[in-house]
Amino acid sequence: MLIDALVRLFGHNLPVLALLVVGFAVEKHYVSRVTVFTNTIALNVHFLSLDEAPRLLVWYGDLGLLLGLYGFTAYLLSVKTSILYNLPAYTLYSSLPVALVILTGPNGWLAALVLASLVSLVAGHMLEEELGMNIAHWGPRPGQVTRFVETARMRYLDGAVTRTVDLSLGKFDR
Repeated sequence: MLIDALVRLFGHNLPVLALLVVGFAVEKHYVSRVTVFTNTIALNVHFLSLDEAPRLLVWYGDLGLLLGLYGFTAYLLSVKTSILYNLPAYTLYSSLPVALVILTGPNGWLAALVLASLVSLVAGHMLEEELGMNIAHWGPRPGQVTRFVETARMRYLDGAVTRTVDLSLGKFDR
């Protein structure tokens, strides 16, 4: 079975790695509110494999879990989140910082977190301000929908006739 090979390869860290891979995949375009939740679940599952975790590391995991639950709830209810959620979610609990914290272990985690957070913050600022790329999701907004409407064409079945609509112009072709 394939899962047996994965368990032999990654051992007890397989669930943690799987959650982080999902986080990285979702973060292809932006850091979502769900990613913070899955990353903090991965972090807290990782704690279960440690004999002893430093108190500050546990607090980091607990705060992240509360932040992740808030973000996940905001996602389910389609509520926009504020900068008080967005900034720590992006800089402290996106996939890069969480992965580095897990990989460095309980002795070097704080330095890894600071480094990854600074990299995330600087890279995020550069990408958003200089290149206009949104790399963090700040809650429900019509930006992505607007981009789709401005650039997309869509084919649909209207009775027995297939029609094409150019959504950027609003014109129908027959």
